[in-house]
This record gives sequence, structure tokens and C-alpha cells, in this order.
Amino acid sequence: MGIALTVRPKHLLAPPVRLDPAFDDPDGVVALIRKGSPYKTLSAVHRNTGETSGGWFRNFWALGGKVVFDGAEPYFHNQRFIDAAKASFQAEVIRPVAMMTNLNLPAAGLPAHQDLPFFRGAQNREVPSWMLEPMGYSGLFHNWAVPVASAITWFYDGEGGEFEYWPDGLDAPSKTERPPYSNCCVLADNEYMYHRVGSVGPEAEHHRYDALGHDATLTLTADNRWQVADEGTTVADLDFGVVRLSVLWKGYCFRDEAEAAAYDDHSNDLTKDLIIDVFCEDLAARGIRISRPDDFWTDAAWKEAITSVYRAPSAE
Repeated sequence: MGIALTVRPKHLLAPPVRLDPAFDDPDGVVALIRKGSPYKTLSAVHRNTGETSGGWFRNFWALGGKVVFDGAEPYFHNQRFIDAAKASFQAEVIRPVAMMTNLNLPAAGLPAHQDLPFFRGAQNREVPSWMLEPMGYSGLFHNWAVPVASAITWFYDGEGGEFEYWPDGLDAPSKTERPPYSNCCVLADNEYMYHRVGSVGPEAEHHRYDALGHDATLTLTADNRWQVADEGTTVADLDFGVVRLSVLWKGYCFRDEAEAAAYDDHSNDLTKDLIIDVFCEDLAARGIRISRPDDFWTDAAWKEAITSVYRAPSAE
């Protein structure tokens, strides 16, 4: 079938906004991070079986617009984030949709990337998380994209761990936030703005946790230390300040109530077949032939084709 995407609108980045302070009660935020222990790896949280995320751990405070972690309510409905999102995205209606913690052990820096995008009818519940990434990088699904503001707040005074971002695209100079920082935040269009986390901790420690398994855990002990366990064995015991703590908030940004209502009525949602059609048509135009997957959650050939063709460009 033909897909009406011959002309695709260019996405204009909403300008980043720096907030300092980000939260009225930063001690309460850190206390809630402590309460979240023990932590699962990023790959385990997103159910990416068979994958490892090294020393990156995560916990969700809110999903789908609902708080799922007791005590997170006042932080999820942070008026500073809502006001900044309205100004940056020129939007009248802001709906907080997700909030999560990220805990990073010492590691080498990450490449520039965009966050997993949000699409009408295609989010983590409807498609695997690994497929959202190529959907975003492909540029094929802008017509279904939901504008999302992302506010990242840091609580880390250790070595490295800077946040580098490209508000004017990878061809323009980047900007960088560096520790020591505590309770400061950058709210930006991270589904379309390239950004990265710099190396965390001393260089000698950068690859110590690369091979941590899918089911590794990070636990805060009674004496305020982080213990890393893998396959039932404690592999590290770390000072509290060695782990880079950050909190990520996301909110839908609708230009007005009419745009919000259009999202609510699901009249322009993606479907499984439509996603497959869009990809297959573009792959065919590139001279790449692939069989339609019966189930894109489990089809290894489909995953290999999609993730190898639609990738983030290098920031180098």
C-alpha cells in the first residue's frame, strides 16, 4: 500500500531551558532515590532480554501519566518543569507523562543520541523499545510524533559525568553542563536534540562494569554505600558519591486544547501494519528487500535490518 509521507515536515527544535534550582526540595528527591534501592539494570527495566547495559541502572517514578513509585507525586507535578515546557515548546497544554531515575557507575562516555521517541499509537507498550529508536532516527514517522519536553536534573559532584548537547544540530557547536552540580536541570527537546553523557569516574574504572549481566543489581547499604551484585556475587562496593545520580522528567506538549483532543481521540494513531508498511516502503526505495515480519517483537531478521539501517549519525 502507498504511504502518504512524500513530504515530511522538518522538526524545529524547541530551545533548551536551564533551571537552577530544579526542585524546591532537592533533599527529598535524593531521599526518594535512596528509597528506590535495589536498582535493576537499564536492560532489565526495559525487558531487553539477552542484552547488557553495563553500569547503567534505572527505576521509574511515573509511567503513562501516572505515578508508580510512592512519594514521587510532588516531583512529578513540578510546576517549574511545566512552566519551562510551555515557554520552550510554545505550548498551552503540558501533561507530565513519565519520570525516572538514572544511576551511572564509572563508565566511558556515551555517543551522541536522541531519546526514545513517543508516537501516537506506538510507545513502549505497543512496540519493543529497540524499535522506537530507529523509528525516530529514520525520520519516517514525524507525522505521528508527540512533542515531548525532557527535563534532566543531576545530583553528582564526582569526576566526569558531564552532559553535552547540540541545540542547533550536530553540525553546530555543542554546549556542556559539568559537575559539580546539584539540583540544576536542562529542559530540552531530547527526542530530537542530540545529547550524550560524558565519561563518569576515573579512566581506570571506565570498563570495569561493561560485562555486568542483564540481572545485575545496585543496592544501597545501611552504611550509605552502593553494592553491585551480579549472579549472586558482590562485584563492587562503592562510596555513595561515586555513582552519578540523575532524574529525568518527560511531559507531552500540546499547542492548545484542540491539539490535545486530537491526541486523545486516537484518530491518527499508528498501527502495527502501518509501521511495517512505512519501513518496508522506505527499505524498498533503498534497494533493501525484507520479508514482512509476523511478529516484530521476535523477528531477528527484522530487528537486524531496522537497527542497522536507521542509526544515529556520529557526533565526531
